[in-house]
Amino acid sequence: MKKILIFFTILFFAIGTTDAQSKRNKKKADTETAKWNYTIECVGESNAGVYTLKVFSILRDESLAGLQASKNAVHAVIFQGINGQGSKCAKKPPLARSPFLEAEFENYFKEFFASTEKEDLNSFSKYVNVIEVVTDRMKVSKKEYRIGTLLTVNIALLRKTLEKEKIIKSLNSGF
Repeated sequence: MKKILIFFTILFFAIGTTDAQSKRNKKKADTETAKWNYTIECVGESNAGVYTLKVFSILRDESLAGLQASKNAVHAVIFQGINGQGSKCAKKPPLARSPFLEAEFENYFKEFFASTEKEDLNSFSKYVNVIEVVTDRMKVSKKEYRIGTLLTVNIALLRKTLEKEKIIKSLNSGF
């Protein structure tokens, strides 16, 4: 009986330590993502307003690549736009017409990028589907990697949601 109790105690602490480390890594990755250190490559587009993008994120933990790349892709669509490469994609301007939009709606975007549940009405993850988590991996420094992730972003749905929330103006509203 004593051996079983010791076994379960050790098991409990091992699981707790692993979970705490995972949360610490995610928090570090979120902090790094808030610096928005990424590059975007357009791979293709469809008529339905869905773009296939390759996102290169700088990360310490490869297991967080899909989540962080999703955040980076949505951030790029809203605030940076997408450069067209050759005949694959047309150049898309950012959904945000104002360079101050992120600061103006800081609380909204903090909550928007914090939630990872697709069911959450105010979550970036509704607009992104990860196709392949790690396509390219390159060591940047002793502990950091530049990780490429292939994903799709539903720009049309994202635009409609931001217009409905009155974050951006609709296309037919004029100047």
